[in-house]
Amino acid sequence: MKTIIEYLKRYWIFALSAPLLMLIEVVMDLMLPMLMARIVDVGITNKDLPMVLSLGGWMMLVTLLAFVGGGGCAIMSSFASTGLGADLRQDLFTKVQSLSYKNLDELETGNLIVRLTNDVSQIENVSRMMLRVMVRAPLQIVGSLVMAILISRQLSLLFVIFVPLLLIIVAILTKIAYPLFYKVQAKLDRLNTRLQENLAGKRLVKAFVREDYEEEKFQRANEDLADSNIKASRTVSFMNPAMQIILNAAIIAALWFGAELMNVGVLKIGALMAFLNYLRQLLFSLMMFSDLMMRFSHAQAASVRIQEILDAVPDITEASSPYMPEKISGKIEFKDVSFSYTHQGDPVLSNINFTILPGETVAVIGATGSGKTTLAHLIPRFYNLNSGEILLDGRNIADMSLKALRKNIALVSQQPLLFSGPAKQNILYHHENKDHDDLELLMIESARIANIDGFLEQLPEGYMTDINQKGVNLSGGQKQRLTIARALAKQAPLLILDDATSAVDMATEKQIRNALKSHQTQQTVLIIAQRISSVMDADQIIVLDEGQISGMGTHETLLKENALYQEIFHSQIDHEAVA
Repeated sequence: MKTIIEYLKRYWIFALSAPLLMLIEVVMDLMLPMLMARIVDVGITNKDLPMVLSLGGWMMLVTLLAFVGGGGCAIMSSFASTGLGADLRQDLFTKVQSLSYKNLDELETGNLIVRLTNDVSQIENVSRMMLRVMVRAPLQIVGSLVMAILISRQLSLLFVIFVPLLLIIVAILTKIAYPLFYKVQAKLDRLNTRLQENLAGKRLVKAFVREDYEEEKFQRANEDLADSNIKASRTVSFMNPAMQIILNAAIIAALWFGAELMNVGVLKIGALMAFLNYLRQLLFSLMMFSDLMMRFSHAQAASVRIQEILDAVPDITEASSPYMPEKISGKIEFKDVSFSYTHQGDPVLSNINFTILPGETVAVIGATGSGKTTLAHLIPRFYNLNSGEILLDGRNIADMSLKALRKNIALVSQQPLLFSGPAKQNILYHHENKDHDDLELLMIESARIANIDGFLEQLPEGYMTDINQKGVNLSGGQKQRLTIARALAKQAPLLILDDATSAVDMATEKQIRNALKSHQTQQTVLIIAQRISSVMDADQIIVLDEGQISGMGTHETLLKENALYQEIFHSQIDHEAVA
């Protein structure tokens, strides 16, 4: 409820107009039974045709006004709820963008997708209903009760019996339904995660011939969701029959006792008809209100899950007055840096100390799991350090503006990621005005250095050729080269290549290295690599072993003095010689 009210405030004109228009409809609806009673008890009884026609005309006018009020309320509530949904989705997306790697690691992607789509839709729908039913139901309940009492105090005693019965049923079913709907949302998260994992890893599934296994996993999650839905729906399904039984019982009771009152001349037939209409309106309003409560239980579960994201505190925060460098020279210093992904987990990096001077090319090599990629991710401050500090041009990166820090770093990640759209947009992703002539030259030059220009120019639409989602219409090597071109086009002082050429052949890799070397001016380059051939030409090579620096120096120095580097060199060179 708090979330709905907070966002409806932004659309207060529509949110206020909807109840006012609904008030018109309710007042008109309350007038109709009284007009009908007067037609029957006076007009028809006295055979006064002009009076019947006159009151009939008033009934048509009242019905028209009710239609205008109800239709206007529906339009205004739709504007307000749709705006609420759009703003809530946008704020959730913005919040997710602000979360750190650690926050996102704790939230499954499938879970986030459900919260930004299904959960928001639940709140949007309930807010629309709330602006209509939350106004209509109370007004109609009170109005119908007052009018019924005015018609017959004796028959109005029926409300004392049937209204509490309805309220008790609503309270019990709502209390039971809320935890069931929360479970449904959790099961939907799990199903969505299963689906996303399977679609992302479809090639792996087919390669290992595990379609049956994945189908079985999905079926279990699907059946689990279906079972939870059935339990929740079964609870909700009791609502309507129970309400109908009470409604019909109340009408039968009213007819029974009303007939007795008519026999003694206390009540007229038109008044009894009006009383039945007010009774039906009152009980029907209670039914609508109870339906809203059930839907509200569903939305409440969604609201709690959404609020968890909105209340999430980013793990990475800026200083109160962050340092905002326009341009950096590219000097990097690691001073006693230690890091682990969890507070109580084993350290991934321990006591890391080294310095990279501006314009240097430094490589990091080591076995899988030695902490190479983690080291690269600490420089843009994707994670907070456990201890130590990282300095950029002599300033601690923790004191820098995140935007300014990352603007000066171009990163090619281990897993190449491309966005759907033209190749040009992918290469010039960092730049807003992608149609500038200078950017065209930059794009072509970046593609040439990354050795992807020849491939792109041969395509039917050249650089404007569409890249499918995640680059599925490209090979692994083509995707890597395109991401290298994107990083080069950013023209950042610091370039980080995290195993960026693992999917290209050695000849192409050599061409890219040579082009980078000839192009490089004062750009600092950090290369994370598995291949010894990728790091041999670096100004300095850092050898990592189980999160610690095993050795540091040039290729020739390490080949003479570092046993681990010798082992890596001989295992790869000997293998290549045999091959």
